[in-house]
Amino acid sequence: MKPSDFYTRAKANEGERMPLSLPDGTPTDEWLLIRGVDSDQFRVALDEFRRDLLAFASMKDETEKSDKTEQARLRLNAALIIGWSFDAEFSETALLEFLRESPYITAEVDRFASDRRRFFGKRSTGSAKA
Repeated sequence: MKPSDFYTRAKANEGERMPLSLPDGTPTDEWLLIRGVDSDQFRVALDEFRRDLLAFASMKDETEKSDKTEQARLRLNAALIIGWSFDAEFSETALLEFLRESPYITAEVDRFASDRRRFFGKRSTGSAKA
């Protein structure tokens, strides 16, 4: 083996397609292009998220604190998404709305991006499991 066998950053930056299902589990032809958690952009966003949480800790208004924390969390998850298959133009505003209005997708993006096997694992051709 060589050290480069352990490198993850470049592949995490490229991203992988995550197929989308409707809320009832029905598969669709739609997808999101997801970066891995080892990507440069996500690592920067994670640092920013942590700084935001520290800044919000001193807020007295719990509702405002909660709202700002949720917005920061959406921005963090948005940093994992590079593109999509929708007809609508991909933009930060559209992406944040999509994530805010479909929390189940946000949770799926987090799981997908955190699963390094999706980015680096050997794909099996003899198994029915995806």
